[in-house]
Amino acid sequence: MDWFMTVWPWMGLGAAIVLLILLLATNWLRSDTSVSRWHDLTWISWLATVAYMLHNVEEYGIDFTGATLSFPDLMSGLMGSTPESGFFLAVNLSLVWVMGPVAAILSRKYTAMAFGMIGIEAINLLTHIPGAIAMGNIKAGFVTAVVIFLPMVTWAFVGLTGSKATMRRSILWAYIGIGALYHVALFGTVSMYVNGIWNGNGMGIWMLFAGAGVFTLWLWYAKRIHRSTAAESPA
Repeated sequence: MDWFMTVWPWMGLGAAIVLLILLLATNWLRSDTSVSRWHDLTWISWLATVAYMLHNVEEYGIDFTGATLSFPDLMSGLMGSTPESGFFLAVNLSLVWVMGPVAAILSRKYTAMAFGMIGIEAINLLTHIPGAIAMGNIKAGFVTAVVIFLPMVTWAFVGLTGSKATMRRSILWAYIGIGALYHVALFGTVSMYVNGIWNGNGMGIWMLFAGAGVFTLWLWYAKRIHRSTAAESPA
């Protein structure tokens, strides 16, 4: 499994490049061609998935200081040792390779699903900035968090929700709240590992269940918004 740790970020980069070509050169990943891409929530949902794939390259491939596997190294410094690779793979592959794309597909019908990954990225951004300030470095995903996640989250607030948009801002806040729950589950694994209760594989299994729970909340809330919007629409 350890060999895969050096390969999967680059597989994700390849997928991100293909998706970017489809996003920018075709309408295949759009649900509403009557508006610009930047207002098409399905297009945005796919873009949010691409954003996290690029973020993974910085964390697990090579960062802007030239370091490789910088996020696992950061975790090792904080926790005293590096968890088994199953933890990192379970977290990222389930979130970025499964939850993100499936949310984008479902956003064609349940448009609020577009904010699932953005909610995760909003909280991730909040963890990277204070961490970089406290530790005095820009390793382990800081650059892509600021350069990619920050503009995406800002656009979600300014351009995709609010009085001039079709989606209420409270919907975005709800998905950010769900993103916070995901990170609470993630941070909870740290204490379990440090205290010798779980190893990295146990942490990974926990995060698979946490991811499934979070995705269920995404879909439940998106369906609720879909039903309420349909009820408010004139017959």
